[in-house]
Parts: sequence; C-alpha cells; structure tokens
Amino acid sequence: MLIRADALLTMDHPAAFAGAVRVQDAAIAAVGPDLTPEPGEEVLDLGRSVLLPGLVNAHCHLDYTAFKGAIFPGTSFTEWIKRINAIKKSFSPADILGSIQEGFRLLRASGCTTVFNIAAYPDILLQLPRPALRTWWFLELIDVRSRLAQDEVLAGALQFFESRPDWPGGFGLSPHAPYTASVELYRLARHCSEAMGMPFTTHIAESVEEQEMFLHGEGPLHSFLRDLGRPMDDCGQGSALSHLLEHGLLNEHCLAVHLNYAQDYDYALLRRHPLHVVHCPKCHEYFRHGRFPLERLRDAGCTISLGTDSLASNDTLDLRAEIRQARWTYGDIPQMEWLRMVTTHPARAIGLEGRLGVLRPGALADLVAFPWPEASDPAESVIQSREEPILFMVHGQVISPDSMSTAPTHAT
Repeated sequence: MLIRADALLTMDHPAAFAGAVRVQDAAIAAVGPDLTPEPGEEVLDLGRSVLLPGLVNAHCHLDYTAFKGAIFPGTSFTEWIKRINAIKKSFSPADILGSIQEGFRLLRASGCTTVFNIAAYPDILLQLPRPALRTWWFLELIDVRSRLAQDEVLAGALQFFESRPDWPGGFGLSPHAPYTASVELYRLARHCSEAMGMPFTTHIAESVEEQEMFLHGEGPLHSFLRDLGRPMDDCGQGSALSHLLEHGLLNEHCLAVHLNYAQDYDYALLRRHPLHVVHCPKCHEYFRHGRFPLERLRDAGCTISLGTDSLASNDTLDLRAEIRQARWTYGDIPQMEWLRMVTTHPARAIGLEGRLGVLRPGALADLVAFPWPEASDPAESVIQSREEPILFMVHGQVISPDSMSTAPTHAT
C-alpha cells in the first residue's frame, strides 16, 4: 500500500514535506517525496493531511479508565491512594476488562498506537481479546505487607508473559514505587529485566509526601504505610532515587516515571547514570505539584518522554493535550521536540530506536494522520488538533473506530 499525504512528519527530518509512505506487510518499506505506485499497488491519497508515526504513551494505567472524575483534584496524595484502593475493591473482573477496553478506545481516538501500560491485574488479561494497539504490559509488583519470594515472582511473570505471545507489543516489570516495593523486589526486577531482555518501569519521587517519608521519616504517607505494617527502616536516610541508583537497582532500560522532586545530589548521580524519565503534565497539574524540573533532568542527560498516567488523575488520555499542558510551563521548546517526546524518545527507552515512533524504511508500520488546516504549521496542527485521526494503522493494519469495542464499565 502507498499512502500519500501533503505533509509527512518522519521524525528523521527537521520539517514536514509532501510525500508518501509504502507499507508492506507490517513494516515501512519506503518513505520519500517522489514515490510512485508499483503495478497493482493500492494507493491511499489522504490529501491535505499530516501523516506521522503513531503516538506512544509512555505511562498509563488502563485499569483505572473507569475512575474518571471519582476523585477531585487537590486531594492529598495519600488520601488519593486510599480512595483508589477503596474503589478497586468494588470492581469486578468485568469492570476491569471494560475499563481497559474503554481506555484503548480513547487512545485510538487521539492517535496513540502504542501504550506502556501498568497491569495491576495480570490474571484479567487472560480474558482480554487481542488488543488492536501495540501494548507493553508492565506487571505491577508490590510487597508492602509481605516480601515476595523470588520463585513466586518469576513464576507469575513467566505465566503472565507467555499467555499472550502473539499480542502486538511486549512485556515488562513494574516495581510500583520505593514506598511500596522493597530493595529486594527492585533487585529482582532488574535481574529479570536483563535476563529476559525486557524493559522495566517504576514511579519515583512523585509527591511531596513521598519526599517527606524518605528524607525525614515523617508525613501522612509515612504514617499510612507504617500502619499497614511496612518496614520503615529505609526512611529518614536520604532520597529514594539516590538509594536506588547507588545500589545499582535502576539500569539504562528503566523508565523512571515522574521524578517531580529529585534532590540536588540526585542530579549528580543522574549525570553518571542517566535515566529515561516519563513526565505526565496533566497529572502533574492535577496534584498541583511544583514546576517539573525538565531542564535539570535534560542537563543531567535524561531523555524525557510523555505519558498520560490514568483517568484517576486526569481527564483525558490524549497525548496532544499533554503537550499543550506542558507548553504552559515550557513554551520555548520547539514543536518537533515535543512530538519526539511522544514518538522517538519512548521508543529509545524500550530499545526500539529506529523501529518505533519514526517513518523510516524498516520501521514498524504504525501510522496516524490528522487533518491539516489551511495556513497552519503541520507539527503545530497535530499538537492543537482535537480531532480523531483520519488514518490509524498498527502493524500495517488499518484500525477503524468500530473495531474498538467496549464493555460496560462500573459506575463510580
């Protein structure tokens, strides 16, 4: 198939150009301004539109899609966690399945072809139909009350990963956060990640309350977890990030989510061990965090990607809205750099640089196209668009809105 558009944003070129992309099977075979149809080749001419790689959401919790509006903004982080736990107890497997499928529908509607999703209910995935979107399922690991035995984690992970080998995407591990996952669990996650060639992700330095807990051994999060029976001997001894980095528990394939409150000494460590950092701008605003330290993280050598987090702390799963939100704080960053944060940067984080998030021969055929209004810059028109894509392709297959079926979701 030859797909033509008046503007191509390949992510390899600094500016858009009129041209075409040839798709063969599940991959891009050619990209250029002068491609002509081969004998018998199907041609799709999108006219005045912007064709670009499908967007990549670097952090999401699809399980929580049905939680939208259940918790008002401004709630303290600890109270938010308590409310999340209470809502989760009321959800049935059917509710969770419906939530995941609705999340996929919303992602497709905003041009997101790939999502890095945290899977809190891996057993539920056995009932989930093969997703249309390219999805990395990160198995959430928590051992607040009891330490998990290594063989239990390995057995559970292998069952989880091997249950759906033909799904588009891949699998990974997610020790939830330093306040809910032990050092032993982080060490195990890194070992499994390297042994199995998988990425792993974790939440770090997300809130002031997490900062109070680890730096000073106090605060509402400290009290809440202490009362749950969590050992607190790692608190009051410095930042959790420095502890993880100094003990070699985060490798170059780790996606560090948030990093809103890194300490000065953390940046010195990051310069020696830079991470792939995921920023979730609208979630950041929901919790009323201070200014995200984007410049300092980039200066330390970290690569920044964007994610939506969940609808429990957001009102949309649209990455274009995340860019618009972030630009209120960082308006001087060029448009193409923002688009790289939702294409090439997350691809690099999971080891697929040049294969995902780019229009290039040999790359995966994950493409989206949006209308291109008159007298507008192509990249800016994508960022400002509220419309659904006029083309949505994953693995060389066009995915229509009608194919994104949903199940009833639990009322919250």
